[in-house]
Amino acid sequence: MTPAELFSIPHDRVVVTGAGSGIGRAVTCVLAEAGVSVYAFGRRVEALDETVALTSQAPGRVTAVRCDVTDPDEVAAAFECVERDGVATGLVNAAAQMVKSPARSMTAEMFQQVVASTLFGGFNVVHRWAQPLLDDDRSGAAVMITSNSASRGTPGVSHSSAGKAGIESLTQSLAREWGPHGIRINAVGPGAFPVEKSRDAWSNPGVAARMQEAIALGRFGELHEIVGPIVFFLTRGAGYATGQRLRVDGGLGLTRWSLTESDIESGINNSYS
Repeated sequence: MTPAELFSIPHDRVVVTGAGSGIGRAVTCVLAEAGVSVYAFGRRVEALDETVALTSQAPGRVTAVRCDVTDPDEVAAAFECVERDGVATGLVNAAAQMVKSPARSMTAEMFQQVVASTLFGGFNVVHRWAQPLLDDDRSGAAVMITSNSASRGTPGVSHSSAGKAGIESLTQSLAREWGPHGIRINAVGPGAFPVEKSRDAWSNPGVAARMQEAIALGRFGELHEIVGPIVFFLTRGAGYATGQRLRVDGGLGLTRWSLTESDIESGINNSYS
């Protein structure tokens, strides 16, 4: 198989949720440039229209479809719209809500709202997407966007972390159930990418300095560095990967030095009796 064949996308139609901004919009633009017909799901019609405008010269067509992923009826109606053209064999679920809050001041309503957007919304989308594939025993590939905080104790986002951890568990369970039908499902967990939802926080000098110190590569990610891994899971080259959880966080999840390198080189804590 040639490199071009290896990294080709065998999906004529792909649904991308959260396509009105950030990672979802960036994935939509790259898929459209690859000639894929993309159905851009999102709650904000104006934002979706901007995504469509950005891809107006691309070989692939982008169709805006208004959809609140937390509403199963809206999700069903949105997929019915897609399926008038044909079944979408690819899916990138990037829709999620993020409102940072310390757990002590978090309300039950706030927790429910974020988990509903992340976990319940993710289930609604992937479950409905898979139905025609399972009915006709057709293969497909889905990528569920989670977070590098899904498996880490991250303060200020306990609701989002819980929802994302649920999505990763769901991803693995569905990958095992639906693998015999040729359906692959993987999860990608981004780290610090200054997109619309997080740009204000990361542009604060104090916050930026603390975050960059915590990241092994010492910098924030750029959009193409998260889009590449996401799109990879849709390609032929990823045909044997399912149920996987990939962190793309510049090493943010790695343990930081407690003793510094100079401490260790000086011989501290290296004495034996």
